[in-house]
Amino acid sequence: MAAGRSVDRRLAESAALLHDVDKLALARPEVEGLAHAEGSAVWLARRGYPELGPAIVGHPVTRLADAAWFARWLAEATPEALIVAYADKRAGQRLESMTDRFASWGRRYPPAERAVRARGVWTAATFEEVRARAAELEHRVCELASVAPGDVQRLAWTGRAIASVRATAVGGAAAQSAAEAAAAAAAAEPAAGRGAH
Repeated sequence: MAAGRSVDRRLAESAALLHDVDKLALARPEVEGLAHAEGSAVWLARRGYPELGPAIVGHPVTRLADAAWFARWLAEATPEALIVAYADKRAGQRLESMTDRFASWGRRYPPAERAVRARGVWTAATFEEVRARAAELEHRVCELASVAPGDVQRLAWTGRAIASVRATAVGGAAAQSAAEAAAAAAAAEPAAGRGAH
């Protein structure tokens, strides 16, 4: 329960784990031409997981550059979609504060590169607007979960799941089956067996 709203934990966890599946080399040809996240939703739907799409499509940080889109999405998004988008803003190779995550993005995509991106120009002002919208998302999710941002932690089982996928995903078919196995495992694992963080 999140501030009186029901959350489908299995859906949120599965979508968070698989939100970037369209970045897999194996998936790219199948979703070519689709925007990031829409590709993940389509790829997963074709494999029997259409329920994950709505929780995934709003997660890209690039969406936060569009003020009108963000306002509509924030008003209409399910708790699961909010959680997935927020998790994406906090988790890189490790869980980071929003400040650290944006500093990392700033280093990876310096102003000169942001000024000529194919997905649209990000000026310093755009970057700050995106950061402010991400902070608004963080506030909304943490309010729903009744938790402070500093108290957010990875779920205990995710480390094992990620290690398992990395160990299995050495080739194209292995990557596909690992992603499918991760979706099935996340959907099937009983809540009692997972850490509640």
